[in-house]
Amino acid sequence: MVSMKLPPQPTRSTITATTSAGTHELKGEGYSVTKLLVAGEHIESSKFRAAGHDFQICYYPHRYQKKDCNASISFLKMAEAVASNVRVEFRFSLVSRHGGEPARFAGQRRVVTFPDKHDGVEYWGLEISKKELEQSPEYLWDDSFVLRCEITVVDKPVVKSHDGLAVCRCKDDLCKRRHLRNTADRASWVKDVVVKHFLRCVGI
Repeated sequence: MVSMKLPPQPTRSTITATTSAGTHELKGEGYSVTKLLVAGEHIESSKFRAAGHDFQICYYPHRYQKKDCNASISFLKMAEAVASNVRVEFRFSLVSRHGGEPARFAGQRRVVTFPDKHDGVEYWGLEISKKELEQSPEYLWDDSFVLRCEITVVDKPVVKSHDGLAVCRCKDDLCKRRHLRNTADRASWVKDVVVKHFLRCVGI
């Protein structure tokens, strides 16, 4: 009689992609004085830690090209040396004097890879019409403004091996509760086996 061998169980592993997030607010005082800078000159913030990395904000009162001095612009740059590329999503916005969510002055969410550069400057951030800003006392008051930068960084994926264990493909709460209950039942069964074996060894 020829015996049939069952095919070997597949090996299994899991990769988990996660992100880290952080927010930094930069207050710019002396707005009227910054307008005395020439096109291309900028002011850098101090280094700040967000989403596990060091960054700086570069503020150009007159953009970075002489042909367009009617707008100010802010860039985000990484302020640390990294061994490999870091994928970052960020968004700039102005905070109103009464707080709350920014409404009028908010840039698009941009996804970039540091430490690469684009056209010799840091990545594009938020461009603001100076005329529009100066006519908005809700965002420019006491000759100052507050710039918010929301940052999300893609973490290094976590890889785990699950040899001998089935991978649950369900995502509903009922499935999760069932697997947790099964895990607890297995743990209780193992405990009972160990206790019975110990009692048998000591002759009880």
